[in-house]
Amino acid sequence: MIETPLDKLIQGRKSIRKYTKDTPPEEWIKKMILSAMKAPSPTNSQPVRFIRILSPELKEQLHQAMEHGRESLLEAIKNAPSSKRLKNWVNAYFRFSEFMFLAPVLFAVGTTSTFVSLSERLFRAGMREQGHKKHRDVDIAVGLALKGYLLKGEELGLGSCILTAPLIFIEEPEIIFPLKGVEIKCFITTGYPDEEPDHITRKDFNEIYREM
Repeated sequence: MIETPLDKLIQGRKSIRKYTKDTPPEEWIKKMILSAMKAPSPTNSQPVRFIRILSPELKEQLHQAMEHGRESLLEAIKNAPSSKRLKNWVNAYFRFSEFMFLAPVLFAVGTTSTFVSLSERLFRAGMREQGHKKHRDVDIAVGLALKGYLLKGEELGLGSCILTAPLIFIEEPEIIFPLKGVEIKCFITTGYPDEEPDHITRKDFNEIYREM
């Protein structure tokens, strides 16, 4: 089978958590966002938003909110079953999230509240119960947009890493951001790689493919 340039990008992409101090050109970041914008979305609603975090004060607020969230979690799990294991998990997730504040480029990625899915319309009409499906459509749109962002960055020689762990500690990040109508779904870092992680093992094709 012939390996195409797209194959090489997909197979070569890795999550990068350590970067050089150099900031990528603004034009490159714009190209990555433009690639993300080409992703399909429900009824072409284009609900995904990229909020670049440049303010040191805002980064510090986020960091403090994460620290406060960690302390609250550690206090809450003191008497929980398997509290030692949970404590280790909480500390590990916090520790492995802090690198985002050192990244040359940091985005919060969210979705607007203007899109109303069919599930939501049925709920409002009293025909369905409210459930996790309310956010399913826009969450898929976020994933597709991030894929375009990541692959364009890979093509340009940049590395990135998607983080959802900070949202374990910051339950309502929207309070920190001076935005209305945007729900934060994750963070993403970008920069010139300063590490070469090993390729992780992927599942075998037959483990994920089925015919019925």
